[in-house]
Amino acid sequence: MPPRSGIDTTQFDQGSTMDIESNAVKTFEKTLEEAGKVHLAPAKTCGRGIIGDIKRTVGTHWFEEVTNFNGKTIPVSLLVFISVIAPTLAFGASYGTITNNEIGAIETMLATSWVGVTYSLIGGMPICIIGSTGPVLALSAAIVSMSNSIGVPYLTFNAWISIWLFGYTLLAGFFDVTRYVKLATRFTDEIFALLIVSIFVL
Repeated sequence: MPPRSGIDTTQFDQGSTMDIESNAVKTFEKTLEEAGKVHLAPAKTCGRGIIGDIKRTVGTHWFEEVTNFNGKTIPVSLLVFISVIAPTLAFGASYGTITNNEIGAIETMLATSWVGVTYSLIGGMPICIIGSTGPVLALSAAIVSMSNSIGVPYLTFNAWISIWLFGYTLLAGFFDVTRYVKLATRFTDEIFALLIVSIFVL
């Protein structure tokens, strides 16, 4: 029995269904073609990326986080403190053993607190936990060995390494080299996580 309006909606429904299926197939094929491809944004050289990050972070999001004191503030702060204090003390003791107490638990706690507060204010990731890790401990052991072999004080040698590292990092940010991080896969992340866990356990 035809509809009262005199319009046969059967063909319309079939046509709409075919269009939807065709669009779905095209979308699926396009997704398959783009799978695994990484599209890099245009490079923001001459420090434009750094300036953009500063405008998006400093004086914007963290002001609301600092002034937004509610019932979750204290529990979250205690959780972060407990999560950081135990590995900091453990790695601090290890640093003291490796460096002959030139860097110990107290220095590690001070560095963790200063860097953590500074990074949460200007780093763009206020909830990110900053602390000592296994690879840094292994690197410190290598630096101690190198400083002893060439007869240079460890703290001086470590300070100059940090200064050069700051320079390389600044150049990487100035020329927007960090955008190539998108090319790193999950495999790279898992390998570093396995390294950190292995050093921490052993």
